[in-house]
Amino acid sequence: MTSFDSFFASAMGNPLQPYEYQRRLAVEPWPEVLIAPTGLGKTAAIVLGWLWRRRIAREDTPLRLVLCLPMRTLVEQTRDAVRGWLDRLGASEDVSLPHPEDGVVVLMGGGEREKEPPPWMRHPERPAILIGTQDMLLSRALMRGYGMSRFRWPVDFALLHNDAQWVFDEVQAMGAGLATSAQLQGLREALGTARPARSLWLSATLDPAWLVTVDHRDTSRILRVPDDVPQDAADPRVRRLLVEAHKHVRPATSRPGGAGGKDIDAYAAALAGEVLEAHRPGRTTIVILNTVARAQKVHRALTKRMGPEGADRLLLIHSRFRPAERKAQLERLTGPEATADRIVVATQAIEAGVDVTSALLFTELAPWPSLVQRFGRVNRYGECGDGAEIRWIDLPVSKEVDPKGELAVPYAAEGLAEAHTRLADLVDAAPANLPPPERTPGDRTPPVRHVLRRKDLLDLFDTDPDLTGFDIDVSPFIRDTKDTDFQVLWRDFATGKPDDQPLPRPEELCSVPIRRGEELLKARQGWRLNPQAKGTESIWVRLDGKPWPGLVVMLDAALGGYDPVIGLAPEITDRKVPIHEPPSAPQAGAPDPDTESHDDDRDTRQDRPVPLTDHLVHVAETAEALCAALEQTHPLSPADRAAVVTAARWHDVGKAHPKFQERMTEPVRPDGALLAKASRYDRRKGRPYFRHELASALAFLQQHGGADANVNGADLVAYLIAAHHGKVRLSLRALPQESAPAGVLRFARGIHEGDGLPAVDLGDGGRSDPVSLSLGLMELGDSETQGLSWAARTARLLEDHKPFRLAWLESLVRIADWRASADEQDKARQRKTREDDHGQE
Repeated sequence: MTSFDSFFASAMGNPLQPYEYQRRLAVEPWPEVLIAPTGLGKTAAIVLGWLWRRRIAREDTPLRLVLCLPMRTLVEQTRDAVRGWLDRLGASEDVSLPHPEDGVVVLMGGGEREKEPPPWMRHPERPAILIGTQDMLLSRALMRGYGMSRFRWPVDFALLHNDAQWVFDEVQAMGAGLATSAQLQGLREALGTARPARSLWLSATLDPAWLVTVDHRDTSRILRVPDDVPQDAADPRVRRLLVEAHKHVRPATSRPGGAGGKDIDAYAAALAGEVLEAHRPGRTTIVILNTVARAQKVHRALTKRMGPEGADRLLLIHSRFRPAERKAQLERLTGPEATADRIVVATQAIEAGVDVTSALLFTELAPWPSLVQRFGRVNRYGECGDGAEIRWIDLPVSKEVDPKGELAVPYAAEGLAEAHTRLADLVDAAPANLPPPERTPGDRTPPVRHVLRRKDLLDLFDTDPDLTGFDIDVSPFIRDTKDTDFQVLWRDFATGKPDDQPLPRPEELCSVPIRRGEELLKARQGWRLNPQAKGTESIWVRLDGKPWPGLVVMLDAALGGYDPVIGLAPEITDRKVPIHEPPSAPQAGAPDPDTESHDDDRDTRQDRPVPLTDHLVHVAETAEALCAALEQTHPLSPADRAAVVTAARWHDVGKAHPKFQERMTEPVRPDGALLAKASRYDRRKGRPYFRHELASALAFLQQHGGADANVNGADLVAYLIAAHHGKVRLSLRALPQESAPAGVLRFARGIHEGDGLPAVDLGDGGRSDPVSLSLGLMELGDSETQGLSWAARTARLLEDHKPFRLAWLESLVRIADWRASADEQDKARQRKTREDDHGQE
């Protein structure tokens, strides 16, 4: 077998040998904490180490590698690097490796409303690398995924907590998400998972004590580089980076005198002058400001002084750009056309993970861990033989100068004061001169105000909104409240009314911090997506009130608020925002086909009709095959496997309901024929809000134990049946807008008490008998005929199986349905192609 050294060299495209710590991650069990200086290839160590372990220790190496990054600017860069490594390894032809395209996935909000689930979800038995920000990944891990269909929350939850190796990079920038990440790992260990799930936290400035929480106590598995790796400590390459790369430190002359607008303008002008005077021709200078607004002001001041001829040497980097402009800026920063003679103005977006170096750094005062990261962008490769220079900018954050604390934002004044004390005695910021965080007196993490507890996690397992339509807000568990984001896109309302606009695409979205939402929306009417749109309702509705984390808001491009050169700019009102042309808008009044509601069965419309019995057999066979594929490493218990396959066989029995069959209008069905799929499906027919999976679950329970269903495992099967679309799960109640004819005792999700369901052939000798559906399970408390209520049954299931295992079983049934439906669709297309070819002959 090829050695890891050869594997590493092939992936990197050069003959360089890996560091010893990189070899250890490839051949030894992983630690929980990795502390390594910047510039030593931590991302390559993690990704290539995981890929190698998938070959030599598959049973002990989770199938999914989840790379959680603190900032959006790192996501695309990491994705491109990983795909490059996989391309050079020939991963397209090697099924043991993730596919460079389908298997390397950026998880983001706003654009994930595809009709079909992506390949990484449909094939949980295949390796995949998932990359995203902590907003997108932690919100999914809490079953409240930002910017995505609420009905898919349980599947993301299941796949991110089972067979997943989490890697949290640059943890010093995670804020509230750091405690949440540790708590989730602790809860996985306490509650158990269906398949292994682990976490690794890494940074150059990580104190293991930060990871101690109520449920996560053990942080003893630590790898410190180079302290714990003598071979690396003696490696000349490492010494050049850590010891010999001198970075001389002194204070800058410029500093703000206060937080007022005019004072900041004067500060920006003075700093621009000092930067130009100190800039070394032919080298890179980096200027890091703590806020986007100040970075934009300094960029404007430099633009004014450098003139048009200097535009090619000036660059602005921050996280408040749309993806297209952000990609262009990063390509100018790190791409093959990047020039060495330049001035880069940036925010924290550049301080971690961006592979760039400079001979001169200006940085505003920041907490010590952030400063250490910024120092890593100076003389990064030891290329400045005469030494590089760091000038730190003091921020007067006293109450007298800055009573509102505006200059300290987004940091706490206490953290800046500690950093100021350390800088006063620092002469050279070479990594060897910087003590690790746990050995530095006075270091402490920000106070954690919101701690995820077991009860919180169990509450989040219920994905139904409350009766007012609101969900549990998970944003305090993900970022500090003042630092949470929503997303904005701009459209040309002159060419199409707001309520006729199509869905957003990822490349249109710009992240906006909640704290700037009021400024942006003060004179601009926002429109938000209406996920409950049905029939002829618009998919966009007016935004009333303040935005909330994860929300997607559409604005009129004519009212400004963004500039392609400087990014988000609420103060710009006199210039139209250049827009990325969206796809053709749907006809007025027509719901966008990608918008999913409670009343939607999007996979029921197929290119050809599929008989109900055929579909039930197909899904059961697919579930059996899926379980078999997964059981090569971590088998399900016989009872759980039987529950998954049985639920798959019964999952669509409720489609036999006459009101559902009415919706399948083409082809015309012979009397008594039952269809699972049709070439034309009209949800305006039949009964509003009808959920066939609820009818399926009720029919199953009434034929398998009734009040004693828990004895034979029927409650679990019924839950898996009901939950296979993510729309009927722990709660069983009518929707707020749902009604029923007079005299109907009970109704929920389009099912009325006493509805008749005909017999259904389940294939292979199985059969569902004709039943009269009862909704007695809606009632609270016990019943002599019904036994426990639905709420009590599902609560007992959650207690018995725990959230991570229950979600896993739920997702297996759903994925089997997806795969079988996609296979039926593919066969229909292949048949049509053959028929068309035959017709041409």
